[in-house]
Amino acid sequence: MPQRILQTVKKTGYKAGLLLLLVGSYAQAGDILVTVDGIHAVGTLHAALVNAEQQRWPEQPLRQLRSEHGQLRWPDVPPGHYAIELFQDSNGNGQLDQSRRGIPLEPVGFSANPPLLNGKPTPRDSLFEHGTANSQLHIRLQHPKAKK
Repeated sequence: MPQRILQTVKKTGYKAGLLLLLVGSYAQAGDILVTVDGIHAVGTLHAALVNAEQQRWPEQPLRQLRSEHGQLRWPDVPPGHYAIELFQDSNGNGQLDQSRRGIPLEPVGFSANPPLLNGKPTPRDSLFEHGTANSQLHIRLQHPKAKK
């Protein structure tokens, strides 16, 4: 009888350990949820998630999203330091329109909502920390100044 109990306990322990391993590995990647404020009536949002440890915004982000409304969700993102760059494509050409001097002609926003007085912020200026739980961010679009 004791041998049978020992085998049952071992099987149960093995199954419980496997379950914890599976649940634990899934639980280490939360979602990044972003609410965007200041959206115009028309235009698709284009957003890029990047590693915030970089000096410059990379040409190829970690993940990209598009949305027609003010809610964005990146599912199952591992913990780390990230930055988000986004713009609203007002004319539907799929890219951020800029002046000859590189000044955005369409609404732009960055995680941490840094001021744009000195130009485009770096990923480090837009850094946020994402842990194992879901992260909720609010990004405010900044609109280009109207020409006088």
